[in-house]
Amino acid sequence: MSLGSGEGPAGEGSRAGGAGGGWLEANLELLARNRPGLARLLGSTVPEPYELLRTRKGQLSARAGGRLLHSAYDPVGEAARLVGASLPPEAETAVLLGAGLGYAIEAALAAPGIVSVIVCEAEAGRLAAMLASRDLGAALSDPRLSFVVGGDPGAILLALDELRARSVGLVSQRALESADEAWYAALRSALGRFLAKASINENTLKRFGRLWVRNLARNAAAMARLPGIRELEGACAGLPALVLAAGPSLDEALPLLGELRERMVLIAVDTALRSLLTVGVEPDFLLVVDPQYWNWRHVADLASAKSCLVSEPAVWPAVLRARHRATFLSASLFPLGRALSPPSPGLDEERARLGAGGSVATSAWDLARHLGASSVCLAGLDLGYPDGHTHARASLFEQRALLAGRRIAPAATAQASALFGLPLRSLPATGGGSILSDERMCLYAWWFEARLARPDSPPTRSLSKRSLAIPGMGLATFEELLAEPARRGEIEKRLKDCESLGIPEGNVPRAALALDRLVADLRRIGELAEEGEAAAAKALSALTEGVELRPYLEGLDRVDRALHQSEAREVVSFFLPPLPELLGTRPRDLAESLASSRSLYAKVRASAQEHGEILELLAFER
Repeated sequence: MSLGSGEGPAGEGSRAGGAGGGWLEANLELLARNRPGLARLLGSTVPEPYELLRTRKGQLSARAGGRLLHSAYDPVGEAARLVGASLPPEAETAVLLGAGLGYAIEAALAAPGIVSVIVCEAEAGRLAAMLASRDLGAALSDPRLSFVVGGDPGAILLALDELRARSVGLVSQRALESADEAWYAALRSALGRFLAKASINENTLKRFGRLWVRNLARNAAAMARLPGIRELEGACAGLPALVLAAGPSLDEALPLLGELRERMVLIAVDTALRSLLTVGVEPDFLLVVDPQYWNWRHVADLASAKSCLVSEPAVWPAVLRARHRATFLSASLFPLGRALSPPSPGLDEERARLGAGGSVATSAWDLARHLGASSVCLAGLDLGYPDGHTHARASLFEQRALLAGRRIAPAATAQASALFGLPLRSLPATGGGSILSDERMCLYAWWFEARLARPDSPPTRSLSKRSLAIPGMGLATFEELLAEPARRGEIEKRLKDCESLGIPEGNVPRAALALDRLVADLRRIGELAEEGEAAAAKALSALTEGVELRPYLEGLDRVDRALHQSEAREVVSFFLPPLPELLGTRPRDLAESLASSRSLYAKVRASAQEHGEILELLAFER
């Protein structure tokens, strides 16, 4: 019998064949609702010839190429156990290697806390065979389900980026991976880069989280009174842009910058501003996103009044007090920033964000895209150490090293120490040859690779032959750019228009109301956590004394429901450690579980109290 008739059990030796099976058509119709492009691809793909088997529990299993894809007894239970053992408690995104007959997909979608599931399959024919084998209506109708199918396995990075995935768990299905070991190995490598970036972000949060919260509180008034980058969307449509980062190759562009300025919109990162001013050029847009004090020092003593400043709301407060042509804020990356600047009614919040790949250069490129640039060139984006250098000569990094240098410990010694203290690798350069780079730079490179693969990304090229090669990013020459017509008059007209952009109507009172509501919500979370802490302690005493526990356990349930419904829960969670660290080891009995709950409520109470105190101390000036 052909796959997907939908009638009666599949007998031993049933095979996948053709695209005309009933299940295939029905499943494709459901898939098309959420993934029309993929449905079209699979509808024109011949399914792999899977041999279907009926197991002793009456479920379907399959064999392909002589190997059994699932349990011959209980494939449903096998998938549930695999997913349960593979996904850590904090996982929000499940990445599945291989589709099989879809049992792991269903198990992952049913797992607690999962907000997205990505199925990675090397061959479209295997995915078509899955659709032809059985009824997958519930899974295919679930909007949390997405796919990476064939082609470049690095596309998993694009999928994770689009989902804004945070906590990721990997479900490895060895029987399915063995059919394409090289493809799945490359996908694992790409996923490893993503997880490494997540680890860096987590460590950064631990180190600087409280600084960001204090900065956001101090910037609350400015956040209410400054326009967002949503107002800048398309402001430079049809004009080419030059993004200026602070890598060593920036020095090659500086002598020509005056002429390039006549032809292109200049977007500079904060660390590059000092270099630009040495040749008398102010950028059209200056980007500052790092909240640290020392990052502000890169621009603290520099005048750039002709530039439009674009900033993250969590920056060091002095950044927003500097004089510029105009100042615009991106949507904050941090929960407190989002709570203090709620979106205006009817406006798409995604259009107010800038991409954050870990480097200010990634945000600068995304600003060029947001402005509507017809093309983007990058100078100083080396993502490595050409000729052993770390930054452009005029950057604060280099100048500080020179000032600190002594005859017996020159700046070159400090530079070499900084370089060779890192695990360096020799990697391909844009113009051929190689460049020394490290894992952190590679993380930035894959961000660009993922973004450049998007259909809405402007054509992007590098101006340095010595930079790290990035798939999808070509090489430009200064001669090409200088051959472009002069456009400074049109650019200045667009910048003048930017100066007149204001905040959406009602933003100031709306932000003030959001602050009042947030302070009240934090106070309420603190009270609930204190109540939960007391209930857990009383339940623990009752357990020890052998008295009735029910009233205390019901009290804990009420507290948990109320905490889950609070709009401020994400703000409070910002100060809490990762879930595995927060929960500790699995409790052995009810007593340990109650003790763990009491500790958890105490941490929630402390976080709510700390946020509230910061906000009440640094509230709006009214």
